[in-house]
Amino acid sequence: TFGLGRNVPLATGNANESLIALVNGTFVNLRVPYPMGFYAKWMDGRIDDPNAGWKGKGLWSTYATRTPFHVEGGKGTTSKVVKFQLRPDPLAR
Repeated sequence: TFGLGRNVPLATGNANESLIALVNGTFVNLRVPYPMGFYAKWMDGRIDDPNAGWKGKGLWSTYATRTPFHVEGGKGTTSKVVKFQLRPDPLAR
């Protein structure tokens, strides 16, 4: 459930620098803590270890833009993959 609850729809926003989750009628932005823009192209959830609880799950998103000069690295920068690891609460270890 990635700490958001069951059956929460997720979407990639258009140039909003985050993934968007709809939790109980409210939009929650999952931001990448990075100083430059994050342009999500798609995402996929994956369970690497079903016995590890939240630590064994991850939400992966590809990152790219048609204007790479707006991202760190500038011209010639290639797309990347970002892993979101959501905890059941902020203090979970």
